[in-house]
Amino acid sequence: MKKIVLLGAGGHCKSVIDVIKKMNCFDEIVITDPVIKRGTKILGCDVVGTDDCLEELYRQKFEYAFITVGSIGINQIRFKLADKASGFGFKFPVIQDPSAVVSDSAVIGDGTFIGKNAVINAEAKIGNHCIINTGAIIEHECVVGDFAHISVGTTLCGQVRVGNNCMIGSQSTVIQCLNIGENCIVGAGAVVISDLTNDNTAVGVPAKVR
Repeated sequence: MKKIVLLGAGGHCKSVIDVIKKMNCFDEIVITDPVIKRGTKILGCDVVGTDDCLEELYRQKFEYAFITVGSIGINQIRFKLADKASGFGFKFPVIQDPSAVVSDSAVIGDGTFIGKNAVINAEAKIGNHCIINTGAIIEHECVVGDFAHISVGTTLCGQVRVGNNCMIGSQSTVIQCLNIGENCIVGAGAVVISDLTNDNTAVGVPAKVR
């Protein structure tokens, strides 16, 4: 019997539950959250407490965990939850919507979410605990670092490299062969035509650092 605990009960959690149910690979799903009252149901799944109950859940044979706190630009909460769950021995599955198209030669890291109609093409490499959101396109040989969020409808053209902890905003485009450094934010609808170094925010068409 495969059981999974989801860490965070917000909107992203609902998207993840929807996909898990389509995958039909877990027999029991529960949720932890620091604010939502215990006993609350989210799409039919019980909130069982805060992340302080993770150790007890692991003893109850919840072997898998998944970070369902959304990427909100600052990922410290996601980092801490992943570290805490890992410390108890939880495994982090890949959650992939059946409508997503993922090349057999692509490599997907632990704990990554791949949403509806996303495309990940040949020899792309996606890090751990990433969010590849609805309709995102990751073209051939792209490399996406850990805890990155490639948002709704975004396109990474071929051989783009995105560093750890980046947020690439919805409907944006990064043209081929560019490097996006760590901790970068690309605004919604931006078109990135030159490299970004670490810790930068770029917006507009063409994207400019601000």
